[in-house]
Amino acid sequence: MSEKSHPVPDVHPPNLPWLPIQKDAGNLATMTFYFGDAKCPVVPIRDITNRNDAKHDPNLETLTYGLFSICCKKERIAIVEKGITTQFFCTSRANGARVLTGYYRPAWYCKLGESDYAIAARSARFVSPGFALGNLVTFLEGYPIDRFFRTWKYIREEKVIERLLLLINTARDVTSQYISEIHRLEASSLEQYGHVYYDRLEGFSWEYAGKLMRKRGLV
Repeated sequence: MSEKSHPVPDVHPPNLPWLPIQKDAGNLATMTFYFGDAKCPVVPIRDITNRNDAKHDPNLETLTYGLFSICCKKERIAIVEKGITTQFFCTSRANGARVLTGYYRPAWYCKLGESDYAIAARSARFVSPGFALGNLVTFLEGYPIDRFFRTWKYIREEKVIERLLLLINTARDVTSQYISEIHRLEASSLEQYGHVYYDRLEGFSWEYAGKLMRKRGLV
């Protein structure tokens, strides 16, 4: 049947199948590492131009995490089950130094399967060029935020969470510039490689999310 016979469902939260995260952990946040794109010196977006492994998250286009990828499943489970409503992000710059780039405020989840969830944020704020983690230790009164981790970790002190939010909230919000750069490099990948992501010729949107979630039987 044609697409008109099966209109794309509106799956933008708070519509179903999204459910509200029950806030419980004000003194608990997570920090997520993502691979940055070396071809974007302007703002530290996720790695778009990796020909064989272009990254889907953090998906600022929809403010989701885990809807289009399988990244950090244990973190997503923790966000839902512990009621975590702050997810910080960091990445590496050209010199290898990790920088704090922004945050999500998770508000909804969608059950993907047995003990697996996608996360959707109510809001987000990203900055540039980011704050070097090593330079934040003094600002955070000795909290070892620069201690190495691979994919994600907890931040367990409420005062640290509050200071990081204040730091990002007082910096210039360039989230829209992140999204513009994502679209620019997607177009560049399509021209250069003939595809954007390994199985897609275009980027992400809520319309695509509706088609995907219907295909998965989530709606």
